[in-house]
Amino acid sequence: MGMNVNALGQVATIVAMDSEYQRIIRELRALGLEPTGDKATDKAMLEAAKAKKSSQSNCEIQTQAVDNVKEPEKAGAISNTDIAKEETAAAAQNMTGAEQLAQLNKLKILGLY
Repeated sequence: MGMNVNALGQVATIVAMDSEYQRIIRELRALGLEPTGDKATDKAMLEAAKAKKSSQSNCEIQTQAVDNVKEPEKAGAISNTDIAKEETAAAAQNMTGAEQLAQLNKLKILGLY
């Protein structure tokens, strides 16, 4: 009988010393999964569950980002003013700061900006 008590004490000591496995068991149960009793299997199951949860949360974040995108307004007929603005904007990218400022002032005077 002394050997059985000693053996149980050793098993209890080993289980108590393996804090990583206890953490794995707690995390599995928190995720609603029941541990199998094998550390390697439970660790793999926990990693798979975490990966699945992570990918689901990434998809939710991407879905939220897509939901917040505004629909573009329907394009109407393009007016001469719109064409002038686009041409000016394209030309402004190739100008220096002073040239851009002069062009903006011109547009402001003409009422296009």
